[in-house]
Amino acid sequence: MNQSMYSTIRAGVSYSQNWPLQPELNSMLPENRMIRMTTWSQKILPAIAVLNGWMQLQWFGVTQLPLLVAMTLLLVSMPVQGWYWLGIRSATKLPPNLVHWYQHLVEKLQQNGITVVEREDNHSLRYRDLGLVLQQAYRQLDKAFIRNSW
Repeated sequence: MNQSMYSTIRAGVSYSQNWPLQPELNSMLPENRMIRMTTWSQKILPAIAVLNGWMQLQWFGVTQLPLLVAMTLLLVSMPVQGWYWLGIRSATKLPPNLVHWYQHLVEKLQQNGITVVEREDNHSLRYRDLGLVLQQAYRQLDKAFIRNSW
């Protein structure tokens, strides 16, 4: 896991684009909440940072400029922190119960005649692999499979 910060953030952005944002997954995995929060903060927090900077300049003037810069950088960096977390999460190995669920989903897809690129080494399955299989299952199976497979 010796990745650079930039490649980890890129992996997080890719992971957030490939993860299926389905309501059934909200209670099982934190990815849905983190992806929604990160995309929301990407849209909203830059405007809040500008408003925060303007208000602090109006109230305190340039005497609190270091605090203004620190708060603005914190607000602007929040989406980056979310993508970084998602990048780390995408490269994390699956626990045994999720490996079993992954295998069950692959079997279900194969039973329905859908080709799945299956990993040979089930001990090195990552969350990104689970996300790709879930995305394929949501696209090509009925919506009830998630209740029956978990």
